[in-house]
Amino acid sequence: MKLRRPFIDRVVAFLFGMLLLGGAASVAHGAVTGGLGWVGLLFCAAVVLFGLAIGGPLVRHAVLPFRVDVDASGWSVRTPKVNRYLRWDEVAAVVLADAPATARRGITAAPRLLLVPAVGVSVGVPLTEASGLGGQAAVELCQLSEVDYGQDLLLRDLAALAGDRFHNLCRQLTRPAGAIPLRRFPDEPDHARLTRWLDRRRALLFAGWYLLVLVPALLLIGVATHGDELLGGIVLVACVVGIVAATIKIWLIFGDCRDLVDGSAMINGTDLVIGVDAPTHPTSLHSGIVDILRPGSVRGYGKAWLLTQPGHKGRPIADLLLSDPRTGRLRSRDDLRALEAVLRVSPYERDRAAGQQLQELAMAAPETSPSTLAPDALPASAYARALWHAVQGVGRAVVLFGVVGTVGIVGGRAGEDSEIVGAALIIAAVCLFGVWLLYALYRTWGLLGVLLTIAARAIRGAR
Repeated sequence: MKLRRPFIDRVVAFLFGMLLLGGAASVAHGAVTGGLGWVGLLFCAAVVLFGLAIGGPLVRHAVLPFRVDVDASGWSVRTPKVNRYLRWDEVAAVVLADAPATARRGITAAPRLLLVPAVGVSVGVPLTEASGLGGQAAVELCQLSEVDYGQDLLLRDLAALAGDRFHNLCRQLTRPAGAIPLRRFPDEPDHARLTRWLDRRRALLFAGWYLLVLVPALLLIGVATHGDELLGGIVLVACVVGIVAATIKIWLIFGDCRDLVDGSAMINGTDLVIGVDAPTHPTSLHSGIVDILRPGSVRGYGKAWLLTQPGHKGRPIADLLLSDPRTGRLRSRDDLRALEAVLRVSPYERDRAAGQQLQELAMAAPETSPSTLAPDALPASAYARALWHAVQGVGRAVVLFGVVGTVGIVGGRAGEDSEIVGAALIIAAVCLFGVWLLYALYRTWGLLGVLLTIAARAIRGAR
């Protein structure tokens, strides 16, 4: 078993670290040559210290080695924290533990791999972690989000190599007895392609909403107000209702597919449990309301076959993707047969009919490939993925500012013809700006939080 940090993690940390260090150097040069006052110098000093405090650990994190090799002979560990070879008789226990209770959710809340040395054996660093095994102290080697290794594969390999020394104390990786995990679908690289496809679709939907709904409505308000003030007020009310209704409609149609793509699932008895780490959405497969719907039956899910149940006013609610929304490629045959095995023994005819459909789909589905054995495998690069999502969030905030600006500009021009309509649009723009400001601060804080998290991990790993 070989644990490594993904190469892209190192590249991301190095590039951002160098960017911060370069910015700090540029600010320091400007402060020295610019003849700033005391206030300016203090501000520049704060910026420089921030760049050095964050950028330095990031670069160090990127260039320091990280290698954990485990075989039948023992552990070869070379990390920023531990540099030691340990035979198996020098290892008392290997523990998979939950993240600390104080850890933030996200990439910082991943399970941890702890090593408990035998009595009298030193690993060269203080044992600062509680292993949960009768008060024995341990050293943390890594968090699972830091290494490119599937969780299920890690559990299997550690159990085989460590034997009785291995203890899985991580609730996140402990499923109910008898539960059947469904494989991550779609698996990499199709998952990354599908995510990009959904992001592009969301961008096109926003562009279409802006160009075909918002802008025409605002232009119509301006034209109507220019002709008659009362007509402008009536058109304003009608357009606001239309914009809100169109926004809600688009969200209801296209807003749920991404949740199914990013979620994980398992079969626990007769329930389909969505969200293995925090199971909050169980669906009974013996309820008499399960349906298998072909592609196109529910808008917003592309080419996906869906396992659904009726929702509000009979509108189907998708609980599980049975095929890829982008390509239509079916889930693995094992997953479909596992679902079919539960549905076919349901006391309700509707569920059994759904099971028959799944049996037909399973005949056309691909066999399980070795690359899909980890249903909840972490992304190849947890850092890069979290950072990319944070950058996307900031980018969306920048784009959404255009909506606020458009409403404000139209309100200013409409105010020349009607004080009431113009004032209403200006008030709407101010309210939208307040909401946008909160959203922008939230996204900016999220980006800063990811950068600080990466830096904190680099510092922690260097201790």
